[in-house]
Amino acid sequence: MNQGLRILLVEDSDLLAGAVSRELEREYGHTVTAVRDPLDLDTMLAAEHFDAAVVDLLYEHLNRDFDALRLSGRLRVRGDALLVSGLTAVRTLNARRPAPVPTVVWTSGEANRRLHLLYAYQNLGVRSYCSKSPGTGRLDTLETAVREAAAGRYHVDPVLNPYLPSDRARSTSGILFQEENKRAIWRAIALGAPTREEIGRLAGYAPRTVGRLIPEMYSALREFDIGLAESRTPFVDLVRYVAGNWQFFLDEAVRAEYP
Repeated sequence: MNQGLRILLVEDSDLLAGAVSRELEREYGHTVTAVRDPLDLDTMLAAEHFDAAVVDLLYEHLNRDFDALRLSGRLRVRGDALLVSGLTAVRTLNARRPAPVPTVVWTSGEANRRLHLLYAYQNLGVRSYCSKSPGTGRLDTLETAVREAAAGRYHVDPVLNPYLPSDRARSTSGILFQEENKRAIWRAIALGAPTREEIGRLAGYAPRTVGRLIPEMYSALREFDIGLAESRTPFVDLVRYVAGNWQFFLDEAVRAEYP
């Protein structure tokens, strides 16, 4: 019989966290500790040892509060705290000493998670992924993912496999974030700046610089997102893309690596 693991669950839904914890404990013999906020991890990790962690990507209360602030127009590209997501949790778990806590990214397959999944794989070294919608009505897929992560083995739920890159692919962050001026422009657009002038004001660059860089930035998107077509209006299409993925472009964990 498999020995039970000590699992840390980072999930903001108390209802879901409770149900998951009960099933993992009753059906599989694990011990589960749940926290609802990545910012609570330091305290939890200082008090207890865990064999593996299960981490959601986006947290409704953090997302809601930050989005209200974003839409208020009071946020700046530089200086202000950005959105805390599961990527922050993974960074904290990776930094745990004497050894990182093996992590399962547990999320749904919505399109606005794709860039987070790519970043977790390419930049944070996560190799275990599980969908929240396995279709079985049970947690057998999550339990398998947790055991594989704890054993240091690669595991990807088929539902999430299309979102992950090949090991030969150039990193998404390497394509998007290598240049400081472009990083600032991505974030200004994600903050809701509607014009080149407003983007330039938030990013700290002249509108003509923004206009010159926009076609290059759209071409960069097309390097890893083959679903994007060539565009006669790259500014419009770039703004539309960023609007659908603003959580990633304003992620605090990404900015920690690419300020």
